[in-house]
Amino acid sequence: MNAPLPATRLPAVRGWRWIVEGWHLFMCKPLTWIVFTVITWLFVKSSAAHPLLMAAASVVLPVLLGGWSTAIRAAEAGKSVPVNMLFSGFRERFGDLSAIGAVSLMGNVMLWLVMFALVGDLLTEAVTRPESLSPEQAQELQSRMSVALVIMLALGVPLAMAVWFAPLLVALDGLRTPQALLSSLRGILRSALAFTVYTAVLAIVAWLLYSVAAALGLSRPASIEFAFWLLMPLLVTSVYAGYRDMFRAAPEPAPADEAPSAD
Repeated sequence: MNAPLPATRLPAVRGWRWIVEGWHLFMCKPLTWIVFTVITWLFVKSSAAHPLLMAAASVVLPVLLGGWSTAIRAAEAGKSVPVNMLFSGFRERFGDLSAIGAVSLMGNVMLWLVMFALVGDLLTEAVTRPESLSPEQAQELQSRMSVALVIMLALGVPLAMAVWFAPLLVALDGLRTPQALLSSLRGILRSALAFTVYTAVLAIVAWLLYSVAAALGLSRPASIEFAFWLLMPLLVTSVYAGYRDMFRAAPEPAPADEAPSAD
């Protein structure tokens, strides 16, 4: 069984560098990453037809992210990146990659069950018949919501940290699911300031994209979707940059007889 991969403690400024390096990685093969994004979007969009499909998609999504990371490493090393490399996770390490998705799915389901158990009855009453909610019930709902929010943050944030780098650690380093999750969690905790800066910058960029979409007249859900998918290539490449920086993963050199390919 693989041991957790040690991570380097990084200063806060490195979080900004992940964005910059992610942009450089995006510009290496922009057309390829746009095609990858469109395929991923079609996959996620088609799963919205049924809740079971959505659950299956959430399990399979880390498999696609494993393919993304393999392709980014190949592009960084100057190798060609065929479109079918996006699906390389279905051929290699599928079990561990899909297990990451299963852990994420089950964790989020448990969080929502906790939320419903704490506020479900009063929240349903407030949504369906708000006029029947007494001041005492409204105050109790607010109190329960506060407790539920604290619990969801206390459990949800570590879960998100554990999942963040896990697909890359499986696809690129061959770790098993438990070690990949633990390595990701430990790595982010060791470089918490850098990760905070990184997520803050991403949040600002996402807000700017959302504002542009809203100014163009898109609805709120459409604006959120627009911002997310437009940001998707930079998100994945910057995650790779953070992984490489944090876990000191060196890119593979390109073979001498293989010339770097251009988009």
